Amino acid sequence: MSYRTVEVEVDHGRVLAKGAESLPEKASGLLTIFQSDAVNQTGVSPLQALDSLQEHLRLDEAQAAEWMASVREARR
Repeated sequence: MSYRTVEVEVDHGRVLAKGAESLPEKASGLLTIFQSDAVNQTGVSPLQALDSLQEHLRLDEAQAAEWMASVREARR
């Protein structure tokens, strides 16, 4: 199994690849929705959101560092 992170846009409920990279014909994954106005309304910064995600996923510091490295590698 391989993982990759692709920047996408959601338009009328459809997920579209942003940029030159295309989406696979069929796949499954997780989608995180970033809405700038929602972040400002709740007062949660992106760093606080990531800390909350780390806590929710029960990642210790080493696991979080490993996850971040895999995301960085997937973006290359």
